[in-house]
Amino acid sequence: MKKTLFGMAVCALALAGCGNDTAFDEPVPQVYTAENDPALEKLETNVGYYYGDKGVDLTRFEFAYRAAGQYCIFPRTEARTQQLEQLAQQEGTQVKKDNGLYIVTASRDFITSDDYVSDMYFVQYYNDEPDYLVIGPRMTVCVPDPKTKDKILKAYRGKLKESTNSEQGHVTWNGQYLYKFDCTLKTSEQVMNLADKIYRRDDVSWAEANFHMKIHFN
Repeated sequence: MKKTLFGMAVCALALAGCGNDTAFDEPVPQVYTAENDPALEKLETNVGYYYGDKGVDLTRFEFAYRAAGQYCIFPRTEARTQQLEQLAQQEGTQVKKDNGLYIVTASRDFITSDDYVSDMYFVQYYNDEPDYLVIGPRMTVCVPDPKTKDKILKAYRGKLKESTNSEQGHVTWNGQYLYKFDCTLKTSEQVMNLADKIYRRDDVSWAEANFHMKIHFN
């Protein structure tokens, strides 16, 4: 749905027989903002995440709105993946696949215990359409000491597990270590909250929930 809607107001003849004196108003664009856009709904509480180095360029990015009636599922089992894939390939279903992501327009009753769910967080408008960001069920952590990895896994047992990513323990340009963790949590808000908790640890340089940017449907 276009975010700029044009309504044409036509002036009626003031008097019969005005002929060529008939006047027409110019079309007036109605520009949606996040506050009045029916494609968006306001979150009860802002959510977000930190990024950057502590004490250098630390920034917090927050979201106040999400897509109304849409969310993204990351299936956790092969059976659920196959089900969503089949639905995405059928016409008229409430599941579509966009850039490898399963976007769902069904009610939240559609969510199962085999799903990780991310809201589609509003970022900005792109060609008059809302531009969204989706949070994946994993995070990246940067630490000065590689022993911190095991401390984090122990502290958050049941919520994190070490990723099988081939770049585990990658050394950055300043000699610190990057580790990736898969999250066993259920929602994007939970993942961001956990990433922020880990970020504030004294033995961690930064932690960031993984995200997918510029999700739009032009």
